[in-house]
Amino acid sequence: MAISWIQPSFAGGEIGPTLYGRIDMAKYQVALRKCDNFIVRQYGGVENRPGTQFIAAAKYPDRKSRLIPFQFSTIQTYALEFGHQYMRVIKDGALVLDSSNVIYELAMPYGEDDIFGIKFTQSADVLTLVHPAYPPKELRRHAHDNWEIVDVETKNGPFEDINVDDTITVYSSATAGTVTLTASSAIFGAEQVGKLFYLEQPAIDAVPVWETSKDTSTGNVRRADSNYYRANSSGKTGTLRPSHTEGMSWDGWSGDTGIQWEYLHSGFGIAKITAVGTDGKTATATVVSRIPENVVGSSKASYKWAKFAWNSVNGYPATVTYYQQRLYFAASTGFPQTIWASRTGDYKDFGKSNPIQDDDRIIFTYAGRQVNEIRHLIDIGSLVALTSGGEYVIGGDQNKVLTPSAFTFSSQGSNGSSNLPPIAVANIALFIQEKGSVVRDLAYSFDVDGYQGSDLTILANHLFQRHSVVDWSFCIVPYSSAFCVRDDGKLLVLTYLRDQQVFAWAPQSSAGKYESTCCISEGDEDAVYFIVNRTINGQTKRYIERLASRQFTSDLDAFFVDSGLSYDGRNAGTNTVVITGGSEDWNYETPYTLTMSGDSYFSSTDIGAQIQIPYVGKDPDGNAVDMELRCDIASVIDGNTVTVMVNRNVPEALRNVATKDWRMARSTFSGLGHLEGQKVNILSDANVEPQKVVTGGAVTLESPGGVVHIGLPISAQFETLDINISGQETLLDKKQLISTVTLVVNASRGIWASTPGGTWYEYPQREFEFYDDPVDDATGKVEVKLDSNWDNNGRVKIRQTDPLPVSVLAVIPRITVGGF
Repeated sequence: MAISWIQPSFAGGEIGPTLYGRIDMAKYQVALRKCDNFIVRQYGGVENRPGTQFIAAAKYPDRKSRLIPFQFSTIQTYALEFGHQYMRVIKDGALVLDSSNVIYELAMPYGEDDIFGIKFTQSADVLTLVHPAYPPKELRRHAHDNWEIVDVETKNGPFEDINVDDTITVYSSATAGTVTLTASSAIFGAEQVGKLFYLEQPAIDAVPVWETSKDTSTGNVRRADSNYYRANSSGKTGTLRPSHTEGMSWDGWSGDTGIQWEYLHSGFGIAKITAVGTDGKTATATVVSRIPENVVGSSKASYKWAKFAWNSVNGYPATVTYYQQRLYFAASTGFPQTIWASRTGDYKDFGKSNPIQDDDRIIFTYAGRQVNEIRHLIDIGSLVALTSGGEYVIGGDQNKVLTPSAFTFSSQGSNGSSNLPPIAVANIALFIQEKGSVVRDLAYSFDVDGYQGSDLTILANHLFQRHSVVDWSFCIVPYSSAFCVRDDGKLLVLTYLRDQQVFAWAPQSSAGKYESTCCISEGDEDAVYFIVNRTINGQTKRYIERLASRQFTSDLDAFFVDSGLSYDGRNAGTNTVVITGGSEDWNYETPYTLTMSGDSYFSSTDIGAQIQIPYVGKDPDGNAVDMELRCDIASVIDGNTVTVMVNRNVPEALRNVATKDWRMARSTFSGLGHLEGQKVNILSDANVEPQKVVTGGAVTLESPGGVVHIGLPISAQFETLDINISGQETLLDKKQLISTVTLVVNASRGIWASTPGGTWYEYPQREFEFYDDPVDDATGKVEVKLDSNWDNNGRVKIRQTDPLPVSVLAVIPRITVGGF
């Protein structure tokens, strides 16, 4: 007896062969054996992946490039193409042009081998870029076609630890201006040119301490705590102890009482080195912060000095982020476990006070059992450091504020992270584990009062064996999915919704190899961009492509081809067309005159094209239906008038009546040179055209189309796991016969079904539509008869090879169970 079994969800995605026998898992009941070019949706259904729109060719076809998102707001967003020593800007699906209509380009210092090592963070119009081999940079946007790249210029550091070897000393030739720094040992190298140098007086000197009501003369120097001041007036000191660290201030309540004190220094000075001597013992420098008199001259040499922390020898920071109004850098080559944080509210200032204040810069080096490089800093409610050997949450004071005196590392795991930047989804971090073949999440858990995570690849480990993820992006709307680029160019999609325990993988096959991706907000959804390596006519090409939207209301706008282009002939202006010259029933065999308002529109090349005019007609039963009058252009009278032949009698609603609802349909489409020699799929006015080969950058359709999408074919297919009914004797070892499958679908066309090794059968969808109208989408339950044989493979396969939408919500096979 035949029974029906339902798989109501596919929220488990594609699982690996090692789990085909795990019928005890809840995920088994909602997983798939294959899910190729389908995307698992958050609600449990699967949809065939939309196609990719061709944006432009990358600058160099023989060099890799990378996409980096730039989002000033949800409205002003860009995808930046970083390539070998250049950057180009993509906005709203097109390359930005300059005032001369030339592709805007900015020269960059990064080479092809370095672009995937760049990490970044953004604040408004400034993108801060770091790389271990390059000084930190700022990419500043001034306009769509006006960007600049500059070095990050920091103040007051950061510096290495102050020298403690009292045998190595340094003194200055003066307190200000251009000075010569002289060392007792060779400590100056070429890498320090352009960098800051810190020099501190060795001990408290004999300068008198500031006191109240003391006679003072102009030019006297006094010390308040560790700050030094020079009097700019004379008289008696006031009652307000000087504490300022720049400029001048009075120590009385007004200028009538007290002394005006000019800040000099805080026991140390900073100079910027402009040149170094060949012996490494001298350096020429420009004083940035006044050098104390107590380190001027050979008799006052000090061992308290420090070099700038970042240079070409020790390397530069490898990661960067903003957190609690500070700019954080971390992990240079020479200091892989060190974090440098700016002063609060001043992202370029790495100075400190004496004594240390809570808003001073933070320098912290984590000491662990191993030297694990800090790979990433990410804000997920708390600041989390992902290192090569573990995950750490960075704690602060009782209010969770990070300060120089309250900065701790607390281990949350020992999985380690790869160099690929993590993704923050709400307050959850998705990251690639060290070695690159495992994707994990990390989120706060009340159960342990700490951060925990899961291996998100454990059910689909076959997709990662001997492979790693090299780039990825996350699309929140509409997919809630991570688009992951594998090292062999395969694209994998992870649908992730932690609160619903949804994590489902789906591989995406393509004739090309994906190399980079980014996601930015565009309109009412997120746009996913890719760089794809394709072989066209035997030549390597690299194309920038954008995932098409699946939020369409008509199949006219269904885009299910890769590297495709669209033609949209729908009237978007105010021009109207009117058909005249008819009589009686306006028979379709009679030529008519079609006149268009506005500027001259038609030319002799339009002969053979078609004007399509939608209208509401009636079916044989008298019901209102959407119809279309197609007017083939037979001759061109002038720029606004043509003679046309129509496909049916002109309806009364269109006789001598001007309408703005029309579209221009054409048969030949050029501009397809990027697909030269390739076989392409074509959707024309929501009808599937026979495949064509692009020749001379063009294709010719069988009939004119008003809205046409042309691109590389996409074949989407999914296959269920072997049927097993929970709570009953297993069916895995029984012979089975599946004669029919019922699918619960939404807005779908071109549905094919089969069983393993069986013949593919298409759901016969056309019912009451007119012969020249597209087939209506199917929504609800559809039934497909199958040619099945008795065997142990109780599985169903669904596919889509046409450029049409398929959305399957449930599969209901009708199965007959036999013996062993």
